[in-house]
Amino acid sequence: MKAIVIDAFGGPEVLRYRDVPDPSLSPASVLIEVRAAGVNRGDLQVRAGEFAVEEQPLPLILGWEVAGVAKAVGDLVQHVREGDQVVAIMPSGGYAELAASIAQAVVPIPQSLSFEEAAGIPIVFMTAWFALVKKAALRPGETALVQAAGSGVGTAGVQIAKHVGARVIATAGSDEKLARARELGADETINYRTTDFAQAVTAISGGRGVDVVLESVGGQTLVRSIELLASGGRLVSVGNSSQEPVSIDAALLVERDVSLSGLYLGSELLRSGAIEEFQKVADLCGRGELKVIVDRVLPLAEAATAHGILADRANFGKVILKP
Repeated sequence: MKAIVIDAFGGPEVLRYRDVPDPSLSPASVLIEVRAAGVNRGDLQVRAGEFAVEEQPLPLILGWEVAGVAKAVGDLVQHVREGDQVVAIMPSGGYAELAASIAQAVVPIPQSLSFEEAAGIPIVFMTAWFALVKKAALRPGETALVQAAGSGVGTAGVQIAKHVGARVIATAGSDEKLARARELGADETINYRTTDFAQAVTAISGGRGVDVVLESVGGQTLVRSIELLASGGRLVSVGNSSQEPVSIDAALLVERDVSLSGLYLGSELLRSGAIEEFQKVADLCGRGELKVIVDRVLPLAEAATAHGILADRANFGKVILKP
């Protein structure tokens, strides 16, 4: 099969499109003929050798999410049959013509969704869902601040917060992205390149602050977001795209009576009930209550171009690779 492989960590130039052996099928896994694979900012960190949560040996096929057709099913798998259209999450191997996933991370694709749309669900929607609904326990009537609303997690976060019934304040780096965030349900939008987002949020909230922050930028954006939390507020960090080191004063959390938590999707998916949550979100997307935003679809061989788009923050929503 063809796949995108890295033999060494580095820039986009280390991404190689070449022939590799087909993945093996275990009794509890599903072999998927990939029709679409999602690209995530975390892929850039893995490629650069900066993602140390799960060390994996080289050579390595990148890719955490795929949609396609079940080509073969292990003997222990009950809920998937050969020929089913499915979407899956995996620790690696998605940038390929074939990918294997444990059955607990595979769910059927609703008939209303294309493969490209389905491939955009797992990482960003499940990250935002676990962060806002499970970790932060966002409630109707509360106010949520979604940072970097033009990113994949951001577009999902805006929609999920509105689905819950919250008031949503969204930030992004261009007026075009903010206009699209409003189309997804954002009540208030802030261009962080032209406006001090902290001052703007303070004004919008009448000085009260916000109940929940979905934060993926890190650095000073993280620190200032904590300062914007109202009493009893909750911030969930799901990334550190800025790679900016900062220190956080614990007294700030105590004095403001707020909580700060991090979310690693890989850990959440191992918890009991995760597959049911995955199916629930896929069904919400299938019914149109949540919408997968696909920025563009590129051939698998152009993975380096896809990485450049994400690095430049030139996308609104998901970039998808098609074998």
